[in-house]
Amino acid sequence: MSTRLMRIGTVVLSVFLIVYVLFQLQRYSGSSYSYQTVYTTTVENTIPVTGIFFRDEEDISVSQSGVLSCNFRIGQKVPIDSEVARLYKSQEAIDLQREILSLEDTLQSLQKAQESANTSEVILPETLNSQIAQDVSKLIQARDVDDLTGLADYRTSLTEAFAKRQIIIDADTDFTGEIASLEEQLFDLKQRDNASYTSYTSDVSGYFVDHVDGYEDICTDEYLEELTASELDKLIQQYGGYNADSSHVKVVTNHIWQFVLTVTEEQALSLSEGSSVQVRFPNQTDTIKMVVSEMRRDVDAGEYMVILEGDIIDSYLLTTRVQSCELVVGTYTGLKVPKSAIRYEEGVPGVYVVLMDKMYFRTINVVYETEDFVVSSATADQSNPLKLYDTIIVEGVGLYNQKDV
Repeated sequence: MSTRLMRIGTVVLSVFLIVYVLFQLQRYSGSSYSYQTVYTTTVENTIPVTGIFFRDEEDISVSQSGVLSCNFRIGQKVPIDSEVARLYKSQEAIDLQREILSLEDTLQSLQKAQESANTSEVILPETLNSQIAQDVSKLIQARDVDDLTGLADYRTSLTEAFAKRQIIIDADTDFTGEIASLEEQLFDLKQRDNASYTSYTSDVSGYFVDHVDGYEDICTDEYLEELTASELDKLIQQYGGYNADSSHVKVVTNHIWQFVLTVTEEQALSLSEGSSVQVRFPNQTDTIKMVVSEMRRDVDAGEYMVILEGDIIDSYLLTTRVQSCELVVGTYTGLKVPKSAIRYEEGVPGVYVVLMDKMYFRTINVVYETEDFVVSSATADQSNPLKLYDTIIVEGVGLYNQKDV
């Protein structure tokens, strides 16, 4: 029994020794390598920040003893002295007004189509088909982005185009009966419309917002003029969250606005007054270009207050106040190279690539690096540069030019 155990032990030991020797031979002969194909990559150098919006804003107080109906959507241009909202006594009164407006639009569309049939104006069916396709496309796009504020305009345009098309295709088409019926319906509705309302007008021009957030009197040019970085930090820290107050509506009177934030002195090295920077907000698909209009150093706080200036108008930017985002201060495109693959020949950085079962040294030009990889950009003065789709040796020992792989 002991002899049998000795034989088993001898076999196990022999197998272990063989495996160990093969491992050492493989390790030190340089025949064990890890490979990777080189591809292009684009990386961004970003600075995470939290800032606050400063805008020129005029608020309009509205009564809460009824139902408010706004005449403009958020971000829509408001002419001076225009009616921005009406206060009705009930929702039923608003619904009746909307039904009257809808009938008036339909009636007007049919009347225009009927008048065109009695003129010498020549309209090709293809022209109307193209217009209908465009309106339908706009309607689908509005649905996809969940913005139906222009629905009434699309409906009016489609009604008129379809009516004109029907008249062109069928010369016997006559909308006189439909027009008379709509006029009768409209008369009946207006007889029922005895609802009084309070009108609110704006004595300034600008961009409409259907509420306020309580910071209109704080985030002003006068306050910003004396603001320091440490004071801005306190203002942002004390911010209790966005609180929409519908007791007022407002008009943003200037399409130029400021987004103000703080950065460390080290981060400030990536910015300069007069330069542009791309800003990525969490609810925006695209970055927004802004200009660094001013940088104020706060020595005691050890940071800079940065004033970014923008001119994009949309509902999101008009209805946010304190917001976290990213400043994209640099974008780098090149070849992605793992740091484990980098070697140095005579002080020049590069990697070893595999060609025809041999390895060759190829130089790299590092333009950006992370903890795990670098981005290499080819330059004209490089000799034997790394190229796209090269196979590089990521891990291995004993590397040198023209060594067999």
